[in-house]
Amino acid sequence: MWEKELKNESPDFLARSRKKTTAVLFSILTAFFLTFLKFSVGFLTHSLGLIASAVDSFMDMLVSTVNFIAIREAEKPADKEHLYGHGKIESLAGLFQSVIISVSGIYLVVESLKRLIFRVELDHIPTAITVMIASMVITLFLVLKLKQVFKETESLIVGTETLHFTTDFISTGGIIVALLLVHWTGSALWDVAVAFVIACYIIFQSFQILKQSVNELLDRAIPASEQREIEYIILNHDPRIVGFHNLRTRKIGTQRFIDFHFEIRGEENFSKAHELTESLIKRITDRFPESDVTVHFDPEGGE
Repeated sequence: MWEKELKNESPDFLARSRKKTTAVLFSILTAFFLTFLKFSVGFLTHSLGLIASAVDSFMDMLVSTVNFIAIREAEKPADKEHLYGHGKIESLAGLFQSVIISVSGIYLVVESLKRLIFRVELDHIPTAITVMIASMVITLFLVLKLKQVFKETESLIVGTETLHFTTDFISTGGIIVALLLVHWTGSALWDVAVAFVIACYIIFQSFQILKQSVNELLDRAIPASEQREIEYIILNHDPRIVGFHNLRTRKIGTQRFIDFHFEIRGEENFSKAHELTESLIKRITDRFPESDVTVHFDPEGGE
């Protein structure tokens, strides 16, 4: 019997890390600028919708800062005290994010209800609309950049960053529509209604992040579609492989952990079995980069 463990040493690991940290740093700077801009104009115009968007941007800035720290910590290599690496720091950061985001959403719901009771008139609406259009354009460029980095790195943190700013982009569009309706109808209720919808959407997204973070912390298996791909690779890699068992998977941050036993028919040469195992591991890691694959081979009918 022989076991092989492949350590997480993909050639482009450092490049992926740099892309993630640069993307999140850019997010922090963008969120800081948008927060300052929206709060300034929100208090000037008394628009709850704009203030809601400013709160959302402020939460994005806080979350992005936590993410930046988490990425740098999560990318540290495994050590004697953390043999599986530090990837779960990303999951813990996601858990923290969900709490912060849900609190901001609840605050906006309460504020919306207050505005329904105590009517507040809006001022300088054209100025507010101009600012929100500029904010929407800036956010769009950031979202496109984050989506590109997420596609390349599959990082949970970059994924949540993309989600935050996509939410910000959508809410900004809603606020522009609301401000136009307030300007045309003279009723500030449109502003309150949009702020309430944004708040509910923020709370919903916070639960989505919470769910994903908890799944990683509890070592939930990777998606069924990915597991089926792994099974297909094992069974179709070489005619000598006649079966497999004990396939176990989980994901921590961007790293997948995969281990299984496979059965070999008609191969008694240890060196050739070793080569077969190495080539199977390589095929899996080519399909799923940054994977830690542990393989144990058995003769046909072995356990």
